[in-house]
Amino acid sequence: MRLFLDIGNTAMKWRLYSPGKPRMQGGQAHRRDWASLVDELAQRCGGHVRELWVASVAGREGDQLLEKELLRALGAQPRFYYSPAAGAGVVNAYADPARLGVDRWLAMVEVWHRTGAAVIVDCGSALTLDAVDGNGQHLGGYIVPGLAMLRGSLFQGTAQVRVTDSAPATLGLGCSTSAGVENGVLRMSVAFVTDVVVELRKTLSDTCPVFITGGDAAVLQPHLGFATQAEPDLVLDGLERVVSGAGDGTQG
Repeated sequence: MRLFLDIGNTAMKWRLYSPGKPRMQGGQAHRRDWASLVDELAQRCGGHVRELWVASVAGREGDQLLEKELLRALGAQPRFYYSPAAGAGVVNAYADPARLGVDRWLAMVEVWHRTGAAVIVDCGSALTLDAVDGNGQHLGGYIVPGLAMLRGSLFQGTAQVRVTDSAPATLGLGCSTSAGVENGVLRMSVAFVTDVVVELRKTLSDTCPVFITGGDAAVLQPHLGFATQAEPDLVLDGLERVVSGAGDGTQG
C-alpha cells in the first residue's frame, strides 16, 4: 500500500492506494490528536503500508511526534517532504527554501504542471497567495490571517464584539454585530485576493488561471469577481507528483 498524508495547521488529509484496486481511498480529519488519528488511519488501511509520504506544516517537533506515531501504528518509516530550492521544474523564491510551507510549494508545483503560469489562493488557517510564471519561477507570495483568525483577533481585542448568530456572510453592510463581523471579514479577504490577482495578471497574463483551495475556499469563491478553479487536494496531488519524479526535498 502507498499512503500519502497532508498535515495542515488544523486538519489531516490522507490518500491510500491498495494493490489490485484501481481507485484510491481518501479522507480527512479536522483535529491534530496524532495518536488517535494515526490509530484510526491504521484501521482504515487494514494492512501493511509499504510506502508512506508526508507533507507537513506542523513544524519539526510536530513532525517528530507524528513520525513516532506512524511507526508505532503502521510499521512504516514515513518520508517527509520539505520545500527544496528547486524541483519538478519549479524554482523556489525563498532564500531559505525550507522556510516556504511545503503545502504552498506542492500546490504551486502541481498547478504549474497543469497550466504553466498560475496564481494559487489557499484559504486555510492563514490565507496565502502565491504566483508562479510560465518558466516555473516562483514569484513570491503573501500570508495574511484566514477568516477564523481574523474573527479571533477581533474578539480578543474588543469586549462587546461577539458573533451570536450564524447568518451566511455577504459583502453587504451588516445589520447586526454578527453580520458586521462576518461580512467585514469576508469583504476584507475578497478585496485582498482580488487586488493581488488583478496586479499579478498585469505581469503574468490577463487570463492567468487562478486556483483556490483550503477549508474556506467555498466561502470565498462565490464572491470573487473572476473565474477560479477549486481544487481541494492540490497538496496531495503535488506530493504524488514529486514522489513519482526526482524526489528532491525528501528527508527520512
